[in-house]
Formats: sequence, C-alpha cells, structure tokens
Amino acid sequence: MKVLYIGHYRDVSGWARAATDYILAMDRAGIDVVCRPVKLNQSVAPVDPRIEELESKDSSGCNICIQHVLPHHLDYNGRFDKNIALYATETSNFFFSSWGKKINCMDEAWVINQSMIESSRKSGVDIPIRVIPHTCEMSKFEQNVEPLDIGEYNSNFIFYFIGEANKRKNLPALIRAFNTEFTINEPATLLLKVNKYGTEREELNGIISSLCADVKTGLKLYGNPEFYPKEIIITGYMSEEQILSLHHRCDCFVAPSHGEAWCIPAFDAMALGNTPICGRVGGMIDFLKDGGGVLVDGSSEPVFGMLETFQDIYTGQEDWFNIDTRSLQKEMRSIYESWKNKDESYLEMKRKGIETAEKYSYESIGNLIKQELENAN
Repeated sequence: MKVLYIGHYRDVSGWARAATDYILAMDRAGIDVVCRPVKLNQSVAPVDPRIEELESKDSSGCNICIQHVLPHHLDYNGRFDKNIALYATETSNFFFSSWGKKINCMDEAWVINQSMIESSRKSGVDIPIRVIPHTCEMSKFEQNVEPLDIGEYNSNFIFYFIGEANKRKNLPALIRAFNTEFTINEPATLLLKVNKYGTEREELNGIISSLCADVKTGLKLYGNPEFYPKEIIITGYMSEEQILSLHHRCDCFVAPSHGEAWCIPAFDAMALGNTPICGRVGGMIDFLKDGGGVLVDGSSEPVFGMLETFQDIYTGQEDWFNIDTRSLQKEMRSIYESWKNKDESYLEMKRKGIETAEKYSYESIGNLIKQELENAN
C-alpha cells in the first residue's frame, strides 16, 4: 500500500494545519505516504521538514489517492485502486452546490466529525462515508513555553478567541456576552487574536476595534464607552510557538461560531487544560462530549452574510448554528467563578480535557487511517 496525499498544506490556514497533521500521523503509523500541495492563495507557511521529505518522494506505485481539497477540485483518477475525498463542511447541507456530484465520483468520503455524515447524506452523497477526526502532535503541549506577556493584564482571567475575522466565527456574540456579563471592576479580560487573508494587521486592528465599539454602543449599558472593560486585540501572523505562548497565558477559549468542522484552536486549548466554551456544533461536539470543556446550546437559522466564499455554498438554502448569547454569558461566568474559587469541578474539567486530547494523537489517528486503508483493500 502506497498513498498519494494531495492537500492545501502549504497555505497559512487551519486547513493547512489539518493536512500537515494528517500526513504526519500517517507517516507515524508506518504508512508509505507521498504528499503533493495544492495552493488556494498566495500565503506562504513554514513547512515541517518531514513534509518536505515526503513531498520529494516519487509517486510511482501509489495505489490509493487521498484528496484533501475543496470538493470543487476533486478529480477521480482510474489508475488508483481507491480515490478518497477528504473534506470539511460547516452547515446543514451543500445540496445546491456542485460538491455532492464531485464527491460521488470518488470511491469513498472521509469527513471530520459525526455531524458531517448527516449533512453529506442530506446533500446527496451516496458513497461510503468514514469519520476521520483531526489529529495533533501531543508532544508540543508538553513544551516549556513562556506565557505571552500582555502587560497589566497578566494576572487577569483571560477569555480568548483565535481565528479568522469572518461572519462564520460570530465574533459579535462573544463581544456581547463578555461585555454584558463582566464589568470593568472585575479581573477578567477578553483577548481576540484574529487574522484575515489580504488585510494588513493595522487595518484589521481598526476593523475589530470598530466592531467592539459598535457592540458596546448597541448594548447601551453605560453612557461613557470607557466604562466597558478594554479588550486586547492581536492581529497579524503568529508562529506556532507564539500561538502556544498565547494559549499558555490565557485561561478559557471561547468559540461562538455558526459552524466548525473541528476548530483547531479550541482543541489545542482543551489539550492545554484551558476549558473551552463552544457552541454545540460540528467537531466540537465530538471532542468536548466527554467533559473537557462546555458546549452551549443554540438554534438553527438560515446562513447569512458569508459573501467571501464560492457563490454556491454558504447560501440561505443552508442552515447554521446560532449560539444562545445568554447561555454563553452564564457559562463564561460559571468558569470564571470556578477559577476564582478554585473549585474541584473546574480542576477536573481541565484534567479531563488534557486526557481527552490523547485520543486524537498522531499515533491514534494514524493507526485509525491505517486500519481504514487496510480494510479498504
């Protein structure tokens, strides 16, 4: 068995991080894997030296092809014994796009979480579907990393977000929940680490600052905007070591997203004991179901406002998740008070998150992939 893995691993994105981890997990499990990149944009990311070695290998003799690409780019090739589509979706369906037909041309589909099975079936996917969760190198969480210095806020309890500044991430809900629940007199701070491809860091800082100001104005809690807690905004590229440093400084990751196939920063936060609070949606249901963080309920509503995507996905024909902001407030308060009081339940949640993360190690998921591939032959 020799596997050709095609993916977007040379971009700066969560998708690239996931592809890199899948490739390295397969390699760790002893699978003979060769990788080839497909670029989605002009961003340039540092590449793991082992990835470069696997990329330099000859692809002759590959009998299985895993295409971890946007389904628009899937291409069946009859010279392989098996063509596998590995993809991510974050809404209720993609029925009105071309994705279903493209996926059905393949021999098998691999999805990232349990919810994606239902959304794929609703979209007309009728080939076999397997769940292959994201994976992670656990040793990085054991590194001795100096917490990020955030000056006067170093001793505060830090709620934080890491991700792209887009409609799907639902940042306004997080800003509303924090500023409604916490006052300037409490040692609690909101930190937003955001990025947006094609937007300079100074411009993005202004965009997020304006968003925070607009939310505070809309809340009408205080006549003077200076009476609201001041948030920390970080924009621009950060290396993986810098992101780890950020995790080590902060206390509770919050993901109010309308949809997440996995949410890598939330998983990393859980693996470090940072008790993520997430919407009950997508991959977060899978890795938080055992108690390493908190899942917040919400409602389903038509997708709206995702304008920076392909025309036939993220449309009003699909539904996505809308978190209940009052419930989000309640859970943020609960975690904060548990931290302040050093509750045993809080410490147990931190321990449970670290324990759960081990289920998604390179060894675990690499062997799962190996088993799936061997069963397929």
